[in-house]
Amino acid sequence: MSFKKIQGQEKAIETLKGFIKSQRVPPALIFSGPAGIGKATCALEFAKTLNCLDEDSNKNIDNCSLCQNCKHIDAKTHPDIVFADFEYQANLRDEEVEKQQTIRVDTIRHLTALSQQKATMAKWKVFIIDKAEKLQAEGANAMLKFIEEPPANTLWILISSKREAMLSTIKSRCQIINFAPLSGDILLDILKDNMVEEDLAKESLKYAQGSSETALKVSEVLGEFSALTKGPAFAMQAARSLPRTLAQSRPQAACIIDMLTFKTHQTWLEARTEKQKTDLKELLNKLVFYKKALTRNVAPSLVVEAAIISAQQNKIEF
Repeated sequence: MSFKKIQGQEKAIETLKGFIKSQRVPPALIFSGPAGIGKATCALEFAKTLNCLDEDSNKNIDNCSLCQNCKHIDAKTHPDIVFADFEYQANLRDEEVEKQQTIRVDTIRHLTALSQQKATMAKWKVFIIDKAEKLQAEGANAMLKFIEEPPANTLWILISSKREAMLSTIKSRCQIINFAPLSGDILLDILKDNMVEEDLAKESLKYAQGSSETALKVSEVLGEFSALTKGPAFAMQAARSLPRTLAQSRPQAACIIDMLTFKTHQTWLEARTEKQKTDLKELLNKLVFYKKALTRNVAPSLVVEAAIISAQQNKIEF
């Protein structure tokens, strides 16, 4: 892949290319925008473009995806380019990925120590931190001096779908690049490329809110629901349709609750009586509670069944 293959983020990409063209790459960037719109992909493509060995690609401010540096970055095996997500942290700590809830201070200290080492293959050392809003306060503070005064040709990219949750001291030291929600046409193409049937794809777009990640999850959920019986038994059947492993069932359960929340809010906007609005507001509060319950030691199937039953009582159905 190269910058040319990324859809819907032309403004952000032009800003990144401008940094390279002017030879003024900021030491720290925040890639901000909803989940599932290409922020992580852009971060890796930017790292590739900074380090691409192909001269023609360098002239066009892009990358070839074929040279040694590009291939290693794509495989996430480049010694000078680190993509630190929950999987990376889990490997550092020899833990399961689903146990990772925050980005811990020891992970940040590991990264800052790496940032002080001399590059072995790359012109630019790049450290990409996914879900940067999950940084523990102690970890964020441990980063400050390293993003403020990094070694030459060292870049930090913090990816966040909830920039407002990040510490102001971090945000003030980073240049913010805003990423836009994807258009319906782009999302429809992505769903079709993933072999989602057209009618199901169009139905999924109602809940996607510009996110390809959400659109794909929703299409999976709606595909499962299409085989279930509507009516009183639906909640139990939906709960039983969840994957068996916790790592897979939690995100699917969260998607179901998000879909119910979206439908409830839309219904609230159209409600004509105060009683309807009050009842729907109570349902929204319940759905917030159910979403938080998924992060605790509660079976996702129980949470989903309770959420759907609560929604059905207010005539909110899929």
